This record gives sequence, structure tokens and C-alpha cells, in this order.
Amino acid sequence: MERSSTAEASLVDLKYFSVLAVLFSAVYLIARVSMLFDTGAEGDAAFWWPNAVLLSVLLLNVRKRWPAIFITGYAAYVSAHLTGGDSVPVSFALSGCDILEAAIAAYPFAWITERTVRFSRPRELARLCLVGGFIAPAISAACAAPLYRLLHQNVPPHFGRNWFYSNALGAIIVTPIILSFFDREGVVLLERRRILESTGLLALMSVCSYFVFHTTGFPVFFILFPPLLLIVVRLGMRGGILGVCVIAVFAVISLMRGRGAMTLIQDQSWQHQVLHVQILLACAVLCVALVAVVLNERRLAEQAARKSEQLYRLLAENSRDIIVLTDLNHHREYISPAVQWMMGWDPRELIGATYEDGIVHPDDVAALTAMLEALKSGEPAKSLTYRCRKKDGTYLWMEANISLYCDRITGEPIGYVNVVRNVAERKAAEERLQDAYLALETLASVDPLTGTANRRQLDETLGHEWLRACRTTSPISLLLFDVDHFKFYNDLYGHLRGDTCLRKISDAARQVFRRAGDTVARFGGEEFAIVLPDTDRQGAFEMAQRLRQTVESLRIEHPGSQHNIVTVSVGCATLVPDVGADASVLIEAADRALYEAKRSGRNRVVDAFDPHGQALNA
Repeated sequence: MERSSTAEASLVDLKYFSVLAVLFSAVYLIARVSMLFDTGAEGDAAFWWPNAVLLSVLLLNVRKRWPAIFITGYAAYVSAHLTGGDSVPVSFALSGCDILEAAIAAYPFAWITERTVRFSRPRELARLCLVGGFIAPAISAACAAPLYRLLHQNVPPHFGRNWFYSNALGAIIVTPIILSFFDREGVVLLERRRILESTGLLALMSVCSYFVFHTTGFPVFFILFPPLLLIVVRLGMRGGILGVCVIAVFAVISLMRGRGAMTLIQDQSWQHQVLHVQILLACAVLCVALVAVVLNERRLAEQAARKSEQLYRLLAENSRDIIVLTDLNHHREYISPAVQWMMGWDPRELIGATYEDGIVHPDDVAALTAMLEALKSGEPAKSLTYRCRKKDGTYLWMEANISLYCDRITGEPIGYVNVVRNVAERKAAEERLQDAYLALETLASVDPLTGTANRRQLDETLGHEWLRACRTTSPISLLLFDVDHFKFYNDLYGHLRGDTCLRKISDAARQVFRRAGDTVARFGGEEFAIVLPDTDRQGAFEMAQRLRQTVESLRIEHPGSQHNIVTVSVGCATLVPDVGADASVLIEAADRALYEAKRSGRNRVVDAFDPHGQALNA
């Protein structure tokens, strides 16, 4: 395993050293060629492309390899200057300025996370143009000009300016060309289905280039750009770069033969013609890159839109909720497939119709319409529960969450999105819970033995009616009645017969007091209370007598009573309460009257107040 790893590492190192050797040779040769063209030009540099080559190699490698690449490039620069006749100080100084330029140009790309730098991305193209094509050449020119004047006697007058021009044009032309040929996306040009198209478009580019660079009457460079743009649109940035290479080949041939539109330049020096050709190629490269950026952004936007559409469709078609899209007139434009298994409708049967066409229960149409109008007027979205008709005619409880959706460009609302959920089970559970709550509330307020109101319910009812009587200054009456000699009855017949007796008496009381506001309650043990709202003293006394007579008419056997049947004693109290008074006053008065009824012989009704309104003594 260790030998295999060592051998693999050796192959990698050998490959890396081969790349450095090729880099050294390329930088050295291009630099020497550029120096040869500059000879005798009095500082008017024709071109300087080795910096662009070095920058391209940096961008094609990871950052940890950059130091070795810089060292190799610096050695190639120094060697080219020395073999070109420059002194050692000049060679080292100008080579350092070239390395500085490459480092500055490469720095903005050092932190790119993508594996490959592509100038079809807007940020990377902007970095190349701004830093590689302007800032880095300007800084290196600003450093090289004074150093060259310091170390060299005969300095051309426009040395710094020409340094900037040649280096900037080289970065803009050469760097995109080299990187495009190492971009794997360019392999698409070699596909069998694209070879014929690629060949035809490049042939068209060749014909146009031949015509432009062999026409000497007038410049027709504009003819180059329509086919070049067509190539970019059809073949991408790499195809456009190939088109630029075709233009460069015909331009170089035209310069070498001394023919073509470049000969129309007034100053026909070789260096100036080369400089103008570079300007033309730089414009072509930028044109290709800008169109590629636009096309790439559009392609990414389309991919994102398709992905988003696929995602939303996947969610809509697999959601257990029904998703409905309608226009502002409520006509359905889309409805998800969930409607088929939930309600039995085929989505196509519902497209184009509205909720008013019978699918929503007639009693719920008004509420739904009001909600949609409220949304249209700008109110926040709310949920609404209503009934929808299934295909079999039955109705299903649904909960709708409706919101407006707007046009992406204008921002104006153009329809509704309705997410509908089946809440039939929840609705049934809510109804069961409500029934259980009512049953529990009933149990909490009803005496389990007699079915009358219990003491808790009595207190609440009496308190409520007492306050109402205070507000309306109306009379309120309270009857307290007790089963006579009930302890003897229990001792004689047992508690079960006693419970039955109490139930019969309570049923009799409920038969007598049937008004909606009357309340019969078990006060405790064998004692009962009856609340009579809006009942005066005379009415209460008469009703108490009816109660006593009704119980007596039951003829429930009771040997322990002097009447040999079950009887009741009733205490009656009536008041028109004063504001701030307490209901306990009424209870105490009725209790005193009940005590008096028992003391005076039982089976009778006693009023708590005498005919003159005076209370009985305790």
C-alpha cells in the first residue's frame, strides 16, 4: 500500500514538474517574441502576452501551487530579459513588476469556491476587466517606469503608457482564450450532433474574416460581429472564443502580407498595427464574454424556473391538501389531483367553473364571497371552514386558507391561491367535544339523585336573578321546603326507598314549577329550594300551597307521620332587593319561615313576612 501511494505521488510530482517546465518555456518564448517585435520601436510595445499566460496558469491551479508557479514565471522573465540584452538589475526589476501584475490580477480569484473559473459568470468577468485589465497593469506600469528610468539611460518617452496598453490588452485577450479551452463545458462542440453546426458557423466566421482583412478600400470590421454573436448564441463562449481565434489568424496573415484594413492607419508602423489588432481582438473577446454572461444568466434563470416549477408541481400533485388556483373572477385555472381521491371529482371537470356553481354549500357561499372580497380589498388572509359537495352529492367539511397571488412584474393581484384541507374528522371531533363539554357542564350543575339543580347551580341562579331584580326593582321569591319526618322514613324503609321518595317529590315540584325562569334545586339532604323570579308574595304563597298539595296527593305511605303519608313543610320569602343588598338575606328569611312551618305542626306553608311586611322572629 505504501509503495503504491509513493508511486502515485511520484507520478503527480512528475506531471506537476512537466507543467512548470511547459510554463517556463511558454513564458520565455512569448516574452522573447514580444521583445523582438519591440526592438527599434522606441518604446511602442507591440504586445506583451506572457503575463496573461502566467495568470491563466494560476487560475487553472489551486492556491497551494501558486508559489512554485510564481517562481517559475519569474525565472522565465529574467531569462528572457537577460538573453534579450538587458542588464541584470533591469532584468530582475522588470521581471518583478510582471510578477507583481500577475499576483494582483490573480488575487480576486484566489477565494473562488468553484473548481473552474469561467468568464461567462458576471462577477468573474468583472474581476478580469477591472483588476486584470486595468488595476494590475496600471500598478505594474507605475512601478516599472521609474525603475526603468533609474536603471536605464535611454528610456522611451511613453514607456509606462505602452507597458499598460500591451499588458492590459494581453490580459483581456489571452486569459479568456486559454481558460475557455480548459473548460469541460466546451466538449459539447465535439459532440456528433453539434460538429456539423460548429463547422458551418466557423466557416462563416472564416469567410467574413477573409473579406474584412482583404478589403483595403475602407474598414468593414463591423461585419465580424454578427457571425461572432451567432456563434456565441449557438455554441456558447468556447465557440465564440474559437471565432475570435479565427479573426486573429486572418488578422495576423493580413499584417504579415501588408494588406487589409489595417494598412489604412496613417501611422503604418508594425507595432501600431499590432496594437490596433489587439484592440479589435479585445473588443471581440469582451463582446463574446458579455453575450455569454447574458446567455448564462438566462440559462441559469430558466433552470431555476424549471426546477421551481417541477418542485411546486411535485408538492402540489403529492399533497394531501387540494390546491386551487383561480383568477380574480373566481374561475378555476388549476386544481391539484388530490381533489379526485378526496371528493371524487376529476380535476378537468372543475377547471373553468367557480365555487358558485354548486360545489360549495349554498349556506356557505355568502361567507366565502365575503372573505374573497376582503382579501381583494387588502385585508390579511384568514382561514374559513365551509362545506363542499362531493361527486356523490354528500358534503364534506373543508378548511380553506386563501391568499392573493400577484404578477411578478407589476405586483398587481391576478388571482387567488386556495389550499383546502379535509377537516371532517376534526369537525366531528369538535362536535363530540362540545357534546361532552355540555354533558360535563350538566353533570356539574345537576343533582345526580333527583335530577334537579344542585347547590352550585342554585347559588349561581339565585345570584344572577338577585342582581337582575336589583336592576329592574322587581320582586324575587324563594321557597325552601323539607320532607316531614324524613329520618323516620329512612329508618323505617331504608335509604333506597328514601331516595325513591325524594325523586318522586322532586318530580312533583318540577311539574308545579314549569316557567322557564323557575329553578328547582336540592338544597341539601331532604331539603329543596325553588327560585321564582318576578313573583310577588301572593303568587309565591299560592305556588307553595300547590306544591304542598301536590306532594300530599302522591299518598306516599309514611307510618312515622301523623298524617300516615309523606308531607312537606314550605318556607316562603319575597323581597324587592335594594342595590348593594346580598341574596343571603332572602335565604335566611325563607329558612326562618321553613323553621316556623315545622314548629307549628308541619305540612303547611309559612310566609317569612306577615301581612304588614314584618319579618318573622328567628
